[in-house]
Amino acid sequence: MTRTPVEQLPASKAPSRPVWVNSSLVVAALASGAAAYFALPASMDEPARRMAAIFVVALVLWVSEAVPLFATSMLVIAGEAWWLTLQTGWERPIAYTDIYASLGSPIIFLFLGGFILARGVQKEGIDVQLAAALMRPFGKHPGGVLAGVMFITALFSMFMSNTATTAMMIVLVQPLALQVPAGDRFRRGLVLAVPFAANVGGIGTPIGTPPNAIALEALRARGLEINFFEWMAFALPLLVGTLAVMWLLLFILYRPGHEGLRVEVKSEFKLTLKALVVYMTFAVTLALWLGSPWLDQFFGLNLPTAVVAVVPAAVLTATKVISRKDFNSLEWDVLVLIAGGIALGKGMGLTGLDAWLVESLPTSQMSFFMLVASCCLFVVALGTVMSHTVATTIVMPLAIAVASGVASEPQVQVLAVMVAIASSYAVALPISTPPNAIAYGSDLVDTRDIMRVGILTCVVATVIIITTGPAVVSLILRVVG
Repeated sequence: MTRTPVEQLPASKAPSRPVWVNSSLVVAALASGAAAYFALPASMDEPARRMAAIFVVALVLWVSEAVPLFATSMLVIAGEAWWLTLQTGWERPIAYTDIYASLGSPIIFLFLGGFILARGVQKEGIDVQLAAALMRPFGKHPGGVLAGVMFITALFSMFMSNTATTAMMIVLVQPLALQVPAGDRFRRGLVLAVPFAANVGGIGTPIGTPPNAIALEALRARGLEINFFEWMAFALPLLVGTLAVMWLLLFILYRPGHEGLRVEVKSEFKLTLKALVVYMTFAVTLALWLGSPWLDQFFGLNLPTAVVAVVPAAVLTATKVISRKDFNSLEWDVLVLIAGGIALGKGMGLTGLDAWLVESLPTSQMSFFMLVASCCLFVVALGTVMSHTVATTIVMPLAIAVASGVASEPQVQVLAVMVAIASSYAVALPISTPPNAIAYGSDLVDTRDIMRVGILTCVVATVIIITTGPAVVSLILRVVG
C-alpha cells in the first residue's frame, strides 16, 4: 500500500494580502531594526547593537509573516554573516563559519532523520494500518474510542509531523464520526480529539515538534545536553496528564446523546517488503535512541541522538523506500526555519547581547518559579496567534539569556524544556496550529467548538506545566543524572 506524502497542508496562518501590504511590512521591519540600533546606548558593544537590530527585524517579519517564515530565517543567517563577521578589530571577532554552522547543527540532522523516517511510514501506509490496529483494544464504547483516538494521535505525533499526523488521523476518524447519528455532539468531540492530541503529542520526543529542537540546541550551545531518553522521561508524565485532562474535558462537553452508541474501526492489514524495511528501521532507530544511556554506561558506546538519526536516513534512501522525489519533498523549509532560530541564539551569545539583556532586565529579584511562569505565558500568548516554532525562536534566546544570569545549570535546563513544551499548548484558536485548521476544514466542527475546547485546554495545560513541570523535570534530571 503506497500513499502520496502529505504535501499541500496549511503551513502558514497568514492570510493572503496585497503585495503593497507585505512590502510595507518589510519596510516597517527594517525601520524598526534601524530604530533599535540607534536607540541603544552608545556604550553598548557594537556587535551587540547590530545583533539587536537583526533580532528586531526578524521579530517583526516573523510576527507579520510579510515574507515566508523560512525566508526570514535565511535573512537572519545572511544578516549575521555579513554584518557581524566582516568587521575587524572588534574585541570579540566572529567568524562567518560560526553562523553557517547553524545549518549543519546536530539538531538539523536529528530532524532530517525524523522527517525521512516519518515519510517512509506515511508512504507505505504504515501509519493508517497501525492506527487501525491500535484502535481495536479500546473497544466500541464512545469513551474508549475517544481515548483510543487521542492516544494513537499523540503516539504518532511523537515521531511524525503534527500536521501530517492530523491529516492521517482525520481520514481514519471521519468514518467513525459518520457512525454517530447526525446531530449527536459526540461526532464533533471525536473530530476535535485529533488536532488537540496531535498538538500535545509533539512534546513527547525531541523530534516531535520543532520547538523541542530549538530548546535542545539552545542548551547544547551552553554545554548542556539532554538525550532522547531523558526528554521522554520528563515529557511523558506531562503528556499523559494533559491527555487525561483533555479526554475528560472532551467527554464532558461532547458526551454522546444516544444511549448504547457503539463505534467500530474496520481495516485491512497488508505487509509489503518495503513496509517491512520501514518497520525494522523504525524499531532499530527507536531502540538506539532510547537505549543510548545504557549503551554508554555498560559498553562505553556514545551514540548522540543526532548520530542515530542518520540510520533511517541512510537505510530508507539506500533501499529506495524514499525516492529522490520523496527526498526533495521533505520539509526543508522547516529545517531552515529551525536553523534561523539557532543562528539567532548563537548570534546573541557571540555578540554578548544575551549578557547585556541579563544586566538590563529587572530579573535579579524574580524567583525561578516566576521566571518559568513569565516565559511560559509569553510563549503561549505568542504561539496562539503565530507559528509555535517562531514563538519559541523568539522567546527561547531571551529566556536562556535571563536564566543563565540568575539560575543554576539544572534550572536553565528546566526553563528551556518548559518553554518548548508550553508552546505546544497554544491551541486556543482555529488559526493557532495547522492541525486546528485541518480539523476546521473537515466541516465536522466549527470555530466555536475549536475555541471552546482550545481555550480551556490552553488554560488548564499551561497551569499544569507551570505548577508541576519544573518539579517533574528536575526530578527526572536528578534520577537519570
